[in-house]
Parts: sequence; C-alpha cells; structure tokens
Amino acid sequence: MRITVFHPGAMGSRLAGELASAGHAVSWVPDGRSQATVERAEVAGLVGLPFAEALAGAEVVLCSCAPQGAVEIARQVGSAGFTGLYVEANPLSPASLRAAQDAVPGATFVDAGVVGPPPSGGSSPTHLMLSGAAADDVAELWADTAVTPRVVGAEPGAASAAKSAYALYNKGKAALAVLAFQLAEKHGVTDALVAQQVRADAGSLRDPQLPEQLRSVAWRWGPEFDELAETLDDAGLEGDAARALRQVWTKLS
Repeated sequence: MRITVFHPGAMGSRLAGELASAGHAVSWVPDGRSQATVERAEVAGLVGLPFAEALAGAEVVLCSCAPQGAVEIARQVGSAGFTGLYVEANPLSPASLRAAQDAVPGATFVDAGVVGPPPSGGSSPTHLMLSGAAADDVAELWADTAVTPRVVGAEPGAASAAKSAYALYNKGKAALAVLAFQLAEKHGVTDALVAQQVRADAGSLRDPQLPEQLRSVAWRWGPEFDELAETLDDAGLEGDAARALRQVWTKLS
C-alpha cells in the first residue's frame, strides 16, 4: 500500500517505520518540519515528498501528531480531495474527532489511538486501538509488526475512548507524581517520598528527577489533557479533574 504520514514525531515515525518494514511504501512531507523530524523519518525509512505529490499517490493517510494540530491536518488533506483511508491516530475528544472526520468527507475514516510506548518489540506492547467500518482493513496494514492492532468498535469514537481512558490513568498518575515530588521538595522530604517506592503502587516515586524528565513532553501532554477534559464532559464525568491536572503540564512546559 502507498501510505503518507503526518507527521513523523516520536510515535508517528515508529508507527510509520513498522509500516515501511512490512513492505508498504511510506511517504511524508518534510516542508516546514524540524531537523529532528527529518532524522526520525530517515531512520524509519520514509520518503520525503511535496504535499501534493504525497497525497496524489496515497491510498492511506496516517495522522499521528500532537492533538492540537490534528484537525488542521485533516482540513488540509480534505481540501486536497483525498478519497482513500484516513487513519486519525491522535488523542481527540468526541468534538475534535467529529471535526476531523467532517474535514475529510471523501475519505473512509478510521479512528485510532495508540496505547503504550513507540513500537520496539520489547516487553511493553504497543496497542493500536481501531474503530470504524474499515478498522479491520487498517489492522491488516500492521500485520506481523511490533504494533498490535485491536479493533474495539464499529464506529469512530470507540478507539479514542479506549486511548483516552488509559491516558487519563497513566498520564494522570504521572501528573500526580510530579506534584508529589514538587510538594516534597518544598518541605525538604524528597528522600522520605522516594523511600515509599517499595510499595506495590508507588513505582512512579522511584526517581525524584521525574519532573525534569517529563518537561520535554509537557508541551504535548497539556493539550492532550484539554481533549481528555472535553471527553469526560461529553460522558457526563468530571472534566474538571483533567483540567486541574492540565495545569501541571502548563507549569512544567
């Protein structure tokens, strides 16, 4: 299959790299992207093309980027008249997901969400949640790769919900750990906090450098918590909980 990915970041490049390793022809659009993105794309075996050329030959578009850019990418692709499979692999709220789907009216839309680290074939699996009428077709693209597709629903929205539920737990736990370290530091009791790592539920407290380590992803996780808040609101749940945790990433970025 001929596949174009927008944009090969830390996760998107690895997802696309698995597709390239499986024998698919995978392209991307270097225009306006950073040198780091160029290097990731080269390592993944992606072919850089101008926007029009990348879309003209594509049967599948994979959108895997920071959530704040997802709808705009869908609009650009839709405006170009794309009519193939559009795989939206960003952590979006129901409203944002609908906006992305509406922006590509000629495409077959598949909702996707990645749970786990970038694929490496290691002990922590990379699950690609998929939902939509063509979810099984998209799952086949990653057959026999380090990505494990999981079709979770027949309609768009189910994959994003599965991703959001895990992200709320996993990244919410990380935000609480950051706050815990910051509070302990203020009172000079960081060692006492780290000592609690012996408890089965306290793995996040092993390293007092965690806040600094997460600073590099805070710019991306903050907007993800905006989407999580709207997702919780849509479900009649406590969106304000995600909004409060969003402030951790705001101050860290």
